[in-house]
Amino acid sequence: MSAPNWSQNVADAASPRVLWSAMERRANERYRVWFPLTVVTDEGQEGTAISYDVSASGLLMACPGSLQVGDEVTLRFKMAAADERERAVRAKVLRVEATSDPEGPWRYRMAVEFAEPQPDLEGLLEGQVED
Repeated sequence: MSAPNWSQNVADAASPRVLWSAMERRANERYRVWFPLTVVTDEGQEGTAISYDVSASGLLMACPGSLQVGDEVTLRFKMAAADERERAVRAKVLRVEATSDPEGPWRYRMAVEFAEPQPDLEGLLEGQVED
């Protein structure tokens, strides 16, 4: 497994921001939502990322560095600033792509699949959707 090239940190955000309702894709609905998360490799290296869309089975995130397809990580995040519980979810990297802004802070998008589905995420997200 390669070490991530994390070069930036993001301050804690308030509650996630959902821009529109669920997008139909695959078996689970996806929600466009932004919140900070910490990506931890099995070697213990940590980096900050921003979620892009989330479903019960995985998420797409923007990050300053990249990992390899197949790498396994732990994602740590809270769904809202008021959450007392930080989630720690195991995931596998499915896809890595460079963004159109190679000089920007979020140079890559990585799609991950959760090791175990997280069906309670959908209920939390539905309550935060903006019309």
